[in-house]
Amino acid sequence: MYAIALTSIPPRLARLGPVLASLLAQDPAPARVLLCLPPEWARYAGDAHLPVLPDGVEVIMSETDFGPATKAIASSRALGGTIDRLIYCDDDWLMPPGWAASLLATRHEGEAVAASGWSVERLKRRSTAPPGCVDIAQGFSGVLIDPRWLAGEDLAPPPEAWAVDDIWLSGQLARQGIAARLAKGAREGMTPAFDDTHALQDAVIGGRSRHEANLACIERLTRNHAIWPAL
Repeated sequence: MYAIALTSIPPRLARLGPVLASLLAQDPAPARVLLCLPPEWARYAGDAHLPVLPDGVEVIMSETDFGPATKAIASSRALGGTIDRLIYCDDDWLMPPGWAASLLATRHEGEAVAASGWSVERLKRRSTAPPGCVDIAQGFSGVLIDPRWLAGEDLAPPPEAWAVDDIWLSGQLARQGIAARLAKGAREGMTPAFDDTHALQDAVIGGRSRHEANLACIERLTRNHAIWPAL
């Protein structure tokens, strides 16, 4: 038994139908599909109108806007230990029916699983990933965890980490000694759900470009948790 979680933003809510349908159509089917939303969005003013959602999708209200990390933090807390396998992913990709099965089949006890990821050596840091694993698990293509790992009260991203959830969440796993094993082939068949201008990859948030936020976030993690020191 496993769950799938994602978050979204007001400009995308009306376009989520096919994305949610692809998650519900996984084989094996998830026990729960959680759409995690904040009470209000830090980047968007005004009310957001939630469309009619497919049967089987539950809306989970987060206590605050954790940015893109809302998908992992709010869902992990909401599951409350009732399910020990959670896949979090992004809201702008269509997943083939065997996507979740690929992640689940790669699972080893005490490890996360990532469909895609990279080494912190890219940011001139010392990698701690064992063979077959990555330091940074990329949420867009799916990350499988035990939700108890990300349910703590001290996981809210600080301003410098708010927009770079992959590094922040991977750091929370790394400080617990949890590696992210790469699931080869899990990305096969994924297709973009739509094109828009709201991706964070090229955005400037809090005065920081994506690269600047990456560096600030990893420096915060190194300082606080003694992980990924500079090369």
